[in-house]
Amino acid sequence: MNQPRGDEQIRPFGCYNQEELAAIRSRVQRTPALMKEYSRQQKLAEQFTADELSAPLEALGAFRVDPFVFETPPGTAYVRLRVHIQGAGEARIGGIKLSHSQQGLPVVLQGASFEQGLAGWVLEADTQAEVQLLPLTAGLAALQPSGATPPASGGEAPAAQCLLIRHPAEAADTLLHFGAAVPARAGEHYAVQTALSLAAPLSGGIRAGVTFLNEAEQPLGDVLYSPLFNRPTPTNWSYLLEAAGADANVYMISGDRSCAERCVRKLAYMLADMRQGMDLFKRDGWHDDDTYGAVHIGRGLAITSVIYDQIAASGQLNPEEQALILENFRYIAAMMMDTGYYRYDLTQFPDEKGGKRSNWNADRATGLGVYALLFPQEAQAAEYLKHARSVIEWQLEHVVDGDGAWPENIRYHGAVLHRYFLFFALLKRLQGVDYFQHVKVKGMYRFLIGTAVTHDRIQGGASTPPRLLTPAVGDANVHELWFRLLAYAAPFYSGPDPQLTGEMTWTWRRGGEPIQDTGAYPCPLVALLYPRDDLPEIEPEIRSAYYPEVGYVIFRSGQDQPEHAYYAIYEASPLTYHAHHDEGQFSIWADSVPLTLDSGTGGYYNGDRHWFVSGAAHNVVQFVDGDGRLRDGPLCSSCEEVFFSEELDYTRSWIPDEYAADYRRHFVFIKAGFSLYLVWDQIRSTAASVWNLHTLSTSAEVEAQSITAHCLGGMRLNALIAEPSGAVITTGDGAVGGAYPLAAQQHFRIHGGPGSDYLVLLHPQGEGSPGVELARLDDGRNEAGIRLYKVSQQRGGWFIVAVNGSARAQQTSLAGLGPLRSLGGRGQIVAADPGKETLIIEAGMLYVLVPR
Repeated sequence: MNQPRGDEQIRPFGCYNQEELAAIRSRVQRTPALMKEYSRQQKLAEQFTADELSAPLEALGAFRVDPFVFETPPGTAYVRLRVHIQGAGEARIGGIKLSHSQQGLPVVLQGASFEQGLAGWVLEADTQAEVQLLPLTAGLAALQPSGATPPASGGEAPAAQCLLIRHPAEAADTLLHFGAAVPARAGEHYAVQTALSLAAPLSGGIRAGVTFLNEAEQPLGDVLYSPLFNRPTPTNWSYLLEAAGADANVYMISGDRSCAERCVRKLAYMLADMRQGMDLFKRDGWHDDDTYGAVHIGRGLAITSVIYDQIAASGQLNPEEQALILENFRYIAAMMMDTGYYRYDLTQFPDEKGGKRSNWNADRATGLGVYALLFPQEAQAAEYLKHARSVIEWQLEHVVDGDGAWPENIRYHGAVLHRYFLFFALLKRLQGVDYFQHVKVKGMYRFLIGTAVTHDRIQGGASTPPRLLTPAVGDANVHELWFRLLAYAAPFYSGPDPQLTGEMTWTWRRGGEPIQDTGAYPCPLVALLYPRDDLPEIEPEIRSAYYPEVGYVIFRSGQDQPEHAYYAIYEASPLTYHAHHDEGQFSIWADSVPLTLDSGTGGYYNGDRHWFVSGAAHNVVQFVDGDGRLRDGPLCSSCEEVFFSEELDYTRSWIPDEYAADYRRHFVFIKAGFSLYLVWDQIRSTAASVWNLHTLSTSAEVEAQSITAHCLGGMRLNALIAEPSGAVITTGDGAVGGAYPLAAQQHFRIHGGPGSDYLVLLHPQGEGSPGVELARLDDGRNEAGIRLYKVSQQRGGWFIVAVNGSARAQQTSLAGLGPLRSLGGRGQIVAADPGKETLIIEAGMLYVLVPR
């Protein structure tokens, strides 16, 4: 930040000043966790230094993945793949991949890599074409479209070689065929992902093609081609961001001006690339490279402003470089206020290019605010800062809910809180404005603590202790390290709110003590400046909880169970963000092991999204349409009841599926010494349906009315199917997010006829532990719609499940079952005479009864 003092400009003066450098260096060197992170950043900077010796900056990440998603027609048994290069110019192909979009899983293409040359390919090259294999030098890694995440360890190439095709004439034409026919399923979606590099557009373009083949490998019509790809692919600014931050930090710690010199080059390149990309984004509207949209540029503007602040006084910027950098900063900041670029003035947003409520606006505003704080000499700085504060204050009042949740999912909660943090830290430091004490900001940190998943003993491998996770619901994966945000912010509460500091520190330590800023657009400086290892811990009181506005219902262990060992999260959301068809989805951990898990999220535009957003990828009911296809359910639902007690947790949600006249899902965690889960899907529909269950398992036994899945960590999950009787069960698999030693979850489907309810008991247990038995009490005592089931443990305990599927309250006899009580006091038991108790059960309700 420019701080005028006569004719002098004292720098740096943003996140730290010159007088604080010695203390920062000493703290990093004497704190093992900080030193480990600093060493990682040193290696990253060194790797990019080596890369820059072999290629200019614009070529370090000069590949893009061009996805082509297609649906296979009826009769398809195989596909053949090709890449078609047309017109004068040159292009590089870094590789081709195929994924089964409907399962989110890669399809193995033997010989597709260019590591063995063209062994797996057939080349039909124009006579004038020059074709050669070249080494993939430096960091020629392919960036995924949308939200590109730079490699965290330098440019790691996906293959040893790429194919260069040079055409001297406009009429030149080259076809690259993959030699083998690839098995495929009819009527399902697949995606070809081609890594391409163009220094300049061809006179024609490049497109991927697919031929559909029948069982006899005969074509089923003409080649289906993707749209032409024909745009330059210089290194995207985001590819260099972490490396530039690492350069600045190495300069900060070591004083080595050569690091600042390298940082200046990267910074100048990134700002110019941002500026050009923003112009295209404004001109053309939405496109797959949304790294130039307001959400990502907001992040980039904040981090590049910090980086500039770190190296501006190094003496490595000549006047011309400095003038151009400052002009590009001004241009980017002005564009962030242009409603033709982003409609931040809309209260409701029609898409991701507009809206006050959007996470895009949070990142846009905080980026602009950080810039304004670090460049106060700029004419518009005060206006920008006022605007940024007004956006954040409006969002804290109108968007962040009363529980502190950002109303999308945990991933976007973390992302927004992450960008708020740097802005708040600088506001407090430079202007004395303390947003950390805002009740909603405190709530955002408490939400991270309150939703924490049990200590997972599988995540990260056997060599690491069990650690807390953040849950995967919707667009989120359990391996995201959001607890690092607690380490960054905890020191800001040590004086005014030591209780919160202690709870943040406790959660962060049991979350693996992450400090590295990970994911897209990291700011390496925050990991070195803010975390402290000397703060006291206070264990928070974490219980079962309901977060109504974001739609999470969380079930936790009771007092009679190992602390935090059992955890389930249920989705009943009134929101429609990010279009996951997951209403009624549940994930379960038992004995600190994940047994069934939300599929998480894939790339937005790289061709694998069909799976992750679909109902098939979640533990939900799907209905069958008139054409026999499974349909995705609604994008929102209503939670009608939540009940928590030490013996039983319960929720019921109404799921407004268009294929059901009425559909409610009941989810019950039966504690009281049992540790069982019960799911009742109460359905009125003329459509057939399937009940999806995914298990993190290596094998399973499927019997007439049960599934026994052998899961990780010596656990298993038994699914006992009470309804429908005569169940038909099919098996498959699908992708799952998370750092687990499985590429996919096993996927089971229980098929039900029109109007069929589902009643499934889920019993987590260790391998070799005694199971339970489930039997219907069908002795003529019940009215229509009333069903009673007895669940018996092999060691002797038992309970009764009573459901009323009718539209009116009814009563049923409990004679012969002995004195019973209802867990949680739900349901009314009356007795005319001893031994002749009856249960009054309300319409559409489920009760659990145990012996008194």
